[in-house]
Amino acid sequence: MKFTNRKGTLRIYDGTGTPFYLELDFDNGDFTGPLGVPKTEEILVMHRGTFDADAHYIEGSDEKVMEPADVSFSATVEDTTITTYLLDWLEGSTVNSNTIVTTKEDTQRANSVASPAFADSGKKTFNIEYILDGTADVCWHYNEVYVELADASVEESEEGVNISFTGKHYGTITRDTANTAGTDVTD
Repeated sequence: MKFTNRKGTLRIYDGTGTPFYLELDFDNGDFTGPLGVPKTEEILVMHRGTFDADAHYIEGSDEKVMEPADVSFSATVEDTTITTYLLDWLEGSTVNSNTIVTTKEDTQRANSVASPAFADSGKKTFNIEYILDGTADVCWHYNEVYVELADASVEESEEGVNISFTGKHYGTITRDTANTAGTDVTD
């Protein structure tokens, strides 16, 4: 049996010890994200452009590894507090009387060194967890995602109003079979 977007769920998490999470009721089943972080480039070293027994590869710059990757998703605007909570979360403020803690500097993408803080201390990241629920669940954890609201867009149609988000993923990507335990921020 194959997975379809009907079996998916999207949650966002903060960096609290027991993290707060917000599960999107009406995400549109259009999450996009990479399956892994980039690797360093392999650079061939030769003597004066000649390939011989001394030719070898060296590892390139970590810049490619540390560049943020794009993630995107969209959600239907609801006439409930869930939309307000989502927007409050992405603005980096308090959600349902709970202070949202950034996840920035929580993971180590390269060389066992924590991802650096932003120069702008007002920017907050969060984690996204995308799970496909079935007989053999698959869950991807995208850590340290920042969404610039200027890059989000609202689109209306007869079927509903949707907000599309594009974020930058700065942390690690892991895969397992379950969401992280946490506290539902809507409670």
